[in-house]
This record gives sequence, structure tokens and C-alpha cells, in this order.
Amino acid sequence: MSLHSRREFLTTAGTLGVVSLAGCATVDGLLGNEWPTTADGTTEPLPTESTGWPQYGRDTRHTGFAPEVRVDDPSEDWTFTLTGSMTPPAIVGNRVIVHGGVTPESDGSDGFSGGAVFSLQSDDGSQEWRRDLPSIGGGYSGCPPIVYRGSVYVGHAGKSGLYAIDVRDGSPRWRHETDNSINEAAIGFQNNVVASTGDELLAFDERGHDQWTYHTGDDRASVSPPAVGGGYVLYTTGFLGSIVAIDPREGSGVSEWIYQADSNFGTPTVANETVYVPGSTQIHAIDVATGEEMWTTEVTTSSSVATDSSRLFATTSGGDLVAYETADGIETWRTTLAAGDSVYLRTRPLVTNQSVIVTTEKPQLDERVTTYAVDRQTGEMRWTVDQPGNVGFDAVAADGRIYVPIYWSADESGGTLVALSD
Repeated sequence: MSLHSRREFLTTAGTLGVVSLAGCATVDGLLGNEWPTTADGTTEPLPTESTGWPQYGRDTRHTGFAPEVRVDDPSEDWTFTLTGSMTPPAIVGNRVIVHGGVTPESDGSDGFSGGAVFSLQSDDGSQEWRRDLPSIGGGYSGCPPIVYRGSVYVGHAGKSGLYAIDVRDGSPRWRHETDNSINEAAIGFQNNVVASTGDELLAFDERGHDQWTYHTGDDRASVSPPAVGGGYVLYTTGFLGSIVAIDPREGSGVSEWIYQADSNFGTPTVANETVYVPGSTQIHAIDVATGEEMWTTEVTTSSSVATDSSRLFATTSGGDLVAYETADGIETWRTTLAAGDSVYLRTRPLVTNQSVIVTTEKPQLDERVTTYAVDRQTGEMRWTVDQPGNVGFDAVAADGRIYVPIYWSADESGGTLVALSD
């Protein structure tokens, strides 16, 4: 599970307690029979799907780079608030797709019963549709949604599995039930959808039919979403740290190459025919075609990395935002943003036209956190925005806006998506 979703899952799970099923005893809420295991057909891609922020990290390479977005003097456009936490959204056209922890619409209690997916209008945050996910006794996975070829794909914890939803109207398409919760974002490519349970990497076609499965083995487990690079599905694992390249054309889930070193590898990011992966004490740069090591640099990261192809950007356990040359891993600048006690910097950097954007975290403090934008060439401060919460998650950007998910863990908990623009 990536850092953002691990924290979201634990935060939400900590508030669940015992949830009453009185308001959940519906076909959709309790048994989930409304969701077929496969669909008869596929959905048509949205015309704007190639732009925006449709998948985790924006695309299947997880670069986290939106070069066309420039925000110089941000102010709040709108906010969207839930009773539970929420994930980084997916953005396609005028749709903002949010997955969050909710109280059921039919239940007036204060307990969380599970997750729901929302479609919002990007101009004002108004709700187009809501789709509650099936739940028995509660559960929210913290899995970021993706949009691929006209469908939303999201993992779920309340009734573990991968869920497919029509992005146009929120209607259920299919679900595949799994033994473990899917806590990380799926990827959509080559008319397939691939998702991780931590123990297995599962591939489906757009109608929900099994394509192949990769088993991690007893000595490994994955806590990060897969990526795509060099024609391979790239899957990282921890305990015995490994980066696995799987050729999806084989249809068998067999690895083409495996790179092993370090431990607890994070989310892979692909650029320049190279896959960049943070480990426990190093960032590793690996040739995506061969699996050979190109360079490593010593750093204890606190999130996945992002890149504009010339530089890598990472947050550190010491509260720094650091830039490295992608060619050799040499540090080019370092800016300290979270040096105080009980203040952390753990969001994945968002890279825009001028800025690298991160948000602090103060989970033990009843204090608001700050979103920082620093110049991506120099590391100098460009702007800051105080946020309505004490935990920040990964921001995304599209169509001139920056979207920042915030969670308030002190006193009355809840999640807020903040939309910023000039």
C-alpha cells in the first residue's frame, strides 16, 4: 500500500468501530447483488480521456507531471467535504472523480459504513452522481480511482475487490471479489485493467474477465500500485525488495526480469527509458528494458518520486523536498519544509509548469497544514496555502486547477477536497 493510502486506510479504520447494519441492509449495501461479476459490453472512452489526470500519477508511468498547468497566485475555487477520508481524485474533462469514506445515505449514525465514489463538476464542485460500494460491517480502502475507456475502476475494502463503474452516470458495471482488499490504484492500458491485492497482481479485460495473475510469493508483498514502462507492467514488492517486469502480451503473468536490492520498494515512476523506484535508504534507477541498475543515490524518502524527465523530486523523512538529476542521481537543490516536531512531509510531489507542490502533515497536532509550491528549477518558495485540515494527501492538477485532498483527524474528523486556481 502506498504511503497516502496506508495512512488513509488506518485513519478511517481507526474511526470505524462497530458499524450498525440497520441502514445497510439493501441489495447494494449488504449483499452487493446489483454488481455482476462481468459485463456484457464495454464503455466508450470519453473524448477528453487523453488529457487531464485520468490515472494515478496522471498516467501509467506515474510521472506526476502536468506541464500545461500553471498556478501563480492560488485561491480557493470550491471545496467538497465527506465524513471520512478521501483519496487523490481522477480528472477527466469536466469530471472530478472522488473516492472517500462515507456514512450511508440511509443511515443517520455517525459511524462509517464504507466507501463511495462521486462524480463532481470541475467548475463548482457540484455532485453529478454518487455510487456507494457494497459493504458488510464497514471498510474503506483508500484506493485512488482511475478512469479508463469510459469506466471508473476502484479497489474496495468493505467487500474486497475491484469495481468498475460507468463514468457517465455512475451505474455499476462489474466487480471481481478478492480475498484481500485492493488498496492501491489500478492501471488501465491495452484494453486491460491491472490491480494489486498485495499478494497478487490481477489482470482483467474491460468486461471483467480474468486475463492473468502474478503471485508475489511468501517472501514478498506489494504495498504500491503497478506502473507501465517499456511495454512491461512494473510491480514492486517489499520485505525482499524487488522490481518485477511482466510482459502482458504473454498472458501468463510471468516475469521477464527481476531486480532485487534494498527492501520495501515504493511506487515505480518511468521516464527516459528508466524506472525510478524509492527503497528503504536509496532511490534506484533501473534500465526498463533489461532490469540493469544505472545508478543509486542515498536518501530515506517518505513518498514516491515524481519527475519532469530532467529531474526527480522526492520528499524525505527529515522534511525536505529534494531534486535530483535523472541522468545520474546528483542532488541539484534541497528545500526544508517540515523541520518542526510532529510535522511531516509525506505527500508525493506534484510537478507543474513552474512548481513542485507538496503538503505537510500534523497528525498529532490540532493545527492546519500548508500546501507549498517551490520553483522546480531552483527550489525557491513560490507560494503557500493554509489548508482546512491537519493531514495532507497527494495533490493532482488539470485544466488550470490544483486539487488537494485534506483530512482533519483532530476532534471532528472528515475529508475535504480543495480546488485551487489563479
